[in-house]
Amino acid sequence: MNRREKDYLKAIKWIESLNSNKIVPGLTRIAKLMDSLGNPQNKLEIIMIGGTNAKGSTCHNLNYNLNNSGVKTGCFTSPHLHSIRERIKIGDEKISVHEFTKTIFNLKRIDEEQNIGSTYFEILTALAYSYFSDNNVDYAIMEIGLGGEWDAVNIGNPRIAILTTLGIDHVDYLGHNIEEIAITKAKIVGKKSILITGWEKKYHKHIPQCQSLDYGENIKDWIKLVLQKLEIKATIELISIPGRFEKFSNFTLDVAHNEQAMNFLIQKDKTYKNIIIGILSDKNAEKIFQTLPIKANVMVCNLPTSRSYSSQELYKIAKKMNYKCSKYDCVEEAMKEAKEQKTLVTGSFYTVSEGRQYLELEGHSEL
Repeated sequence: MNRREKDYLKAIKWIESLNSNKIVPGLTRIAKLMDSLGNPQNKLEIIMIGGTNAKGSTCHNLNYNLNNSGVKTGCFTSPHLHSIRERIKIGDEKISVHEFTKTIFNLKRIDEEQNIGSTYFEILTALAYSYFSDNNVDYAIMEIGLGGEWDAVNIGNPRIAILTTLGIDHVDYLGHNIEEIAITKAKIVGKKSILITGWEKKYHKHIPQCQSLDYGENIKDWIKLVLQKLEIKATIELISIPGRFEKFSNFTLDVAHNEQAMNFLIQKDKTYKNIIIGILSDKNAEKIFQTLPIKANVMVCNLPTSRSYSSQELYKIAKKMNYKCSKYDCVEEAMKEAKEQKTLVTGSFYTVSEGRQYLELEGHSEL
């Protein structure tokens, strides 16, 4: 391992020490951080994407189609499957090891000198805004990490805001019913924002006053509307994205991690012999299980994070719901047991990441 790689891993070790497994809402820390950087977010044309599901897929597809049209875009998404640098791209290129390391150490210095106490996500958000501004992108495509109102990304002012779908998610932080969640998520919309949304009309009352509102049913609709607003004429192409209904051999891998996304996934194909699943503990595991085919063999797994249900906890839930179920220490163990049977690997980004590593799919290593 060379010096550059060692410094890079040192930078990752530092950022991962910043309560990466905890969610700390609020804009006070990110505001201090951005102010120290000269508020680069205010120099950018921002397309901000919030909602419950399809945020990441919308970001990646919008990034691809704008780039194909000759527009220089930065794209910030979360979480990542393998490399933290997946989150920050210009066009199709991840931020370089050198650029990532240099900027992280600068943010570390600012954070410690000013005793800000920045979180993992705030540091990455600051890095993205700074990197995109320094490289003079035409548009910064920014995915909301959690909710909207108090998400660090919301320190920016979007020219275009996209609210994808609306469902129950992150109830400990966003609200316990669909109306409360809608109010929180919609707070990314400003008075001068052009809004594009997939929300049903009955929830539009929760959206703040904005420049305009257009409705679309799916990713292709939302991208088409963005291109119209930017007066760009282009043919829209939807691309395959790692971990989104990704097929390899007898395995299908998908990062669906709440009941709405899981139901959509299962409706595509109900014929899996096995479903390998790991779930984070802030999700409603019982409601996710309710979407699974009752005839499937459910293979529950431990995940490499303290934020997840244990396989034992998931096993109890599945058994109570009369599923045929077996439990495993890790995803790899379950995948070996599945052998050549038709198998879905799902439930979280962690589950799919472990699955892709086992299959050695493209991009499966940090470097």
